[in-house]
Amino acid sequence: MASVSIVSDEQLDPGSRALLDLTLRHGMSDEQLATIVGGDVDEIARRRDDAFEAIIAQARLSAADRTDPIAVADRILAESRATKNESAERAAPAKQRAGRLDLVLRLVCAGYLALLLAAVVIYKAAFIDMITTDPLLTAYGLVVCGYIVTRFVFSMIYRPVRDAGIEPRVAIVMPGFNEEDAIGRSLRSLLEVEYPHGLLEIVAVNDGSTDQTLAAMQAVAADEPRVQVINFPENRGKRAAMAAGIRATSAEIIAFVDSDSILEPDALRKLVQGFAEPKVGAMCGHANVLNLRETWLTRMQAVRYFVAFRVSKAAESIFGTVTCCSGCFSAYRREAIMPKLEWWENQKFLGLPSTFGDDRSLTNCVLRGWRVRYHSNAVSHTAVPSTFRQFMKQQLRWKRSWTRESLLVSRFMWRKNPIAALSTYVGIVLPLIAPFIAIRTAVWQPVVGGGGAPVVYVLGVYAMAIAYGLYYAIRHPRYDDLWIYGVAFCFFYFAFLLWQTYYAIFTSRTTSWGTRPATAGGAGGSS
Repeated sequence: MASVSIVSDEQLDPGSRALLDLTLRHGMSDEQLATIVGGDVDEIARRRDDAFEAIIAQARLSAADRTDPIAVADRILAESRATKNESAERAAPAKQRAGRLDLVLRLVCAGYLALLLAAVVIYKAAFIDMITTDPLLTAYGLVVCGYIVTRFVFSMIYRPVRDAGIEPRVAIVMPGFNEEDAIGRSLRSLLEVEYPHGLLEIVAVNDGSTDQTLAAMQAVAADEPRVQVINFPENRGKRAAMAAGIRATSAEIIAFVDSDSILEPDALRKLVQGFAEPKVGAMCGHANVLNLRETWLTRMQAVRYFVAFRVSKAAESIFGTVTCCSGCFSAYRREAIMPKLEWWENQKFLGLPSTFGDDRSLTNCVLRGWRVRYHSNAVSHTAVPSTFRQFMKQQLRWKRSWTRESLLVSRFMWRKNPIAALSTYVGIVLPLIAPFIAIRTAVWQPVVGGGGAPVVYVLGVYAMAIAYGLYYAIRHPRYDDLWIYGVAFCFFYFAFLLWQTYYAIFTSRTTSWGTRPATAGGAGGSS
C-alpha cells in the first residue's frame, strides 16, 4: 500500500490528502486519527470514503489507462468499508464506555465551571465595600466579572439559525496574492460544497501575483464555467481585489472564504439560511483551527477560536450585533454592501489608506443599518500561525484594525439594543485600561504604594483562564484535553498580548501588513 500514488492527487483538498496519507502510508486507524485531529470517528470514516470516491471519479474522467488506478481505489474503498463495519461491531462496547466517560468528564467540568463562576460572583459581592478604599480596582473587577458572566449567559441562550429552505444565488469571492501552491485546491474545494450547481459561482481575483497564482486560477476556470478569473496586472491590495469581485457578480449573496480555509460540505447552505430574515445584512460562520495540533501555539489558538466564536459572537448574535464577520467564512447581502462599497474600498484612517481589517470594516458598514448574526453550525477550518513571530504580527495587525473600527462602531452602536451597546462599549474600554490596572495592581501598589494584593489579581486571571478552558471542554463536540491550552493562553495573553494594545494604537497609521510582502498601500510607517 505504501506505493499507492493517489494520496498525492492535487485534486483533493489538503485535509483529505492528509487523511489518506495517514491511513495508507502510516496505517493509522480511525480511532487514532480521531485522537490526532480532534474529530469524531464516524466523521473521519466518512471523509476518507468521500476522498476515495473522488479519486475514483477523477481516475475515470482523466486517466488514459485507467484500469489499474480505478481497481486500486475501488478495492481500497471496499476494504475500507468492510473494515469499518467489522470495527464498528467489535468496538460497540468500547464506544459505549467511551461515551459514558466523555459524559462524566463533561459533567465534572460543567460542575467545576458553575462553582467557579458562583465563587467569583460571591467573592465580588462580599468585597464590594472595598470600593471606598480602592474604588478603581474594585470597580474594574466588578465590570470584568459582569462582562464575562453575561457573555457566558447570552451564549447559552443563543440558538443557531433554523433551516428556512432558501437557496439564493451566491457568489464566493476569493482574492489571491502569490498563492500558487494552495489557490487551485482552495477553488476546487469551494466547487465541492453542497449547494445547487446553477446557484453558485466563484470569482477568483489575482492581486498582481508574481508567481503562478494566475495560471492556477485559470486552470480551474478552464474546466469549470462557474469560475471567473479577474487579473490585476499590479498589486492593488486585498480590499481592491474583494471590491472587484463584488462588482463582477450580480448574485444576491456575496460570500468570502480565505484561501487558507476549508468549508464543511454543508457550511454554505447553512450560512445563507440567516438571510431568510429580511433585516439580516450579514452572516458570520464558525471557524475551527485546521492545524490545531501542529505546535503548542496552534493548540492555544484552537481553544481561543472556539471560545471566541461560541461565546463572544454567539452573545452578540442574540441582538443581531456581531461586530466582526470573520474573513475565514462570512456572507453579505448584496443590497447591504453596495451603497458603502466605494467608501469601503477607499477607506482612509488618519490620512492613509486602510490596507487591512477588511472584514471588521465591511461588517461595520453593514451593521449601521442591518442586523448581523452568527451561525455556529456553518463551519470552516482555517490554518493559523504556527510560530511566535507570525502570530504576534497577525495580532498586531488585528489590533490596529480594531483601534480604527472601534472608533467607527462607537459612533452608531448606541442606536442599537441598549444591552448590546453597553456590552460593545465595555468591550472597547476594558482592553484600554487593562494594562494600567495590571501594572498598578501587580507592581505599583506592592512596591510603591505599601500595600495591595497581587495574589488576588493573579487568582482572578486564573479564574478567567479556567472558565474559558472549561467551556471548551464542555461545549466541544467531544471531551478534549486541549482545554488545558486554553488556560495557558490566558496567561500568554497577559504576558505578551495585553501590552501590544498600546503599541498598536501608537502605530495605527501603519499600512504594512507585516506578513504580506505586497506593494499596495506603500511601505507603511507610523509617522
